[in-house]
Amino acid sequence: MIRVLMTGLAACSLAACVSVLPEPKVPQGLYRFAPMETAYDLDASVLIREPDASRLVAGRAIAAEDSSGALRLVPNVEWTDSSTRLMQMAMLDALQGQGAGKAIAPETGATAPYELSWQVTDFTLSGTTGRCRVRATLMDGGSRDVLDQVVVSNSASANGGSNADRAKALGEAGRACVNDVAAFVSQYINVHADAPEA
Repeated sequence: MIRVLMTGLAACSLAACVSVLPEPKVPQGLYRFAPMETAYDLDASVLIREPDASRLVAGRAIAAEDSSGALRLVPNVEWTDSSTRLMQMAMLDALQGQGAGKAIAPETGATAPYELSWQVTDFTLSGTTGRCRVRATLMDGGSRDVLDQVVVSNSASANGGSNADRAKALGEAGRACVNDVAAFVSQYINVHADAPEA
C-alpha cells in the first residue's frame, strides 16, 4: 500500500514539474532552398559531401549581424533542415544534368573519381541583405589529392524588411553560391574527365 502511495505521489510531483517547463517556441515560418534552376552536366561522377560550417550557421537557425558586428538569431524564422544539408541537397540537384556522370551523396556508399569538400565561411544576414561565402575544394576520389579550389561569394537583397523577406534573401544568396560551385565542379570535371593521365 505504501509503495502504491509513493508511486502516486512521485507521478503527481513529476507532472507538476513538467507543467512549469517553458513551452518551446515554434517558428512562424520554415524556409528551404527553392529548386535549382540550372542543371549542370557531368562527364564523370562526383561525391558531394555536406559542407562544413560553424555551429552558428550550420543549424536551422538564421543569424544576422547588427551594426556593432554582433551576431544575433533572427526570431520566428528557421530553415526546414540544417542549412548545410539544404546546400548539399541543392548541389546534388544542380549537378543532375544529362551527362554520363552523376552527383552522389556519401550515404549511398558509392565511390566516384571526384569528391567535393566545401566549407561555408559566411551565411548570415546584414540588415536586409543575405550573404553567402563558400570555399570549395575538388579532390581526386581515390587519392584525395587536391585538384582545384575556388572561393565564391554572393549576396541578395530582401524585397521587404520582414524576417520572412530576409530569410528568403538569405536562401537566394545560398542558392547563388551553390550554383557557382556547381559551375566550377562541372567545368573542371568536364575538361579533365577524359584527359590522359600524365
